[in-house]
Amino acid sequence: MSIEGKVAVISGGGGALGMAVIRKFLSEGAKVLIGWKSPEGWEKISEVIDDKYKQNCLDMQVDMTNEADVMRFMEKAKTEFGTIDFLLHMVGMFRAGPTIWETDTEVMEQLLAVNLKSAFLSAKYGIKIMQEKGRGRFIVFPAKVVLEPEPGVGAYAISKSGLITLVRALREELKETKITANAVALSVMDTPKTRNMPNAEPEKWVKPSEVADFLANLCADECDVLNGSLLKLFARL
Repeated sequence: MSIEGKVAVISGGGGALGMAVIRKFLSEGAKVLIGWKSPEGWEKISEVIDDKYKQNCLDMQVDMTNEADVMRFMEKAKTEFGTIDFLLHMVGMFRAGPTIWETDTEVMEQLLAVNLKSAFLSAKYGIKIMQEKGRGRFIVFPAKVVLEPEPGVGAYAISKSGLITLVRALREELKETKITANAVALSVMDTPKTRNMPNAEPEKWVKPSEVADFLANLCADECDVLNGSLLKLFARL
């Protein structure tokens, strides 16, 4: 399976998973456009990009909840790299604590904007470019709590649950093409931040590098038949 020479657009690459995916895709010979929002986020991302891959890497500051920004972001991939083969939408916002009836409406609106509206805009403008050659990959990342809600994360789970419907709807609308849409649901990832949680069990968690390897395989041509699926990367949880 190979992704060499293909174009990957990665939005929200500043987390542990995003940086692992950026490293993996560049090392496999892909060209990568990275979307980042804060200068601090880009500084973290740039530190993991090896000098030998920088000719295959572009970046852009973008607010993925802003339609004009997203349109410019996708057009940059087409202008600079010619197309979009893979669109990995990793933008996300996590909130925990209040019950649903205690959650401020403003917080709910923000969660919906960051977790769902941004994915809709990515699909809207990224898939239009993929349609020019009739093939591509669109991947979003809901969470385990969407399927197994827990007290205190209801608002977050609601905002992420729409991602599953999004990929299923896209599957039906794109099934006459070779553009696929899939959702990859993660449990807890093994990162320095999660290792500081109470009662941490990193031996049961999925590693960012393992997810990155999986995504590289999912983007390969051999996975054309996988479409509209919810893929569970729960490790041993």
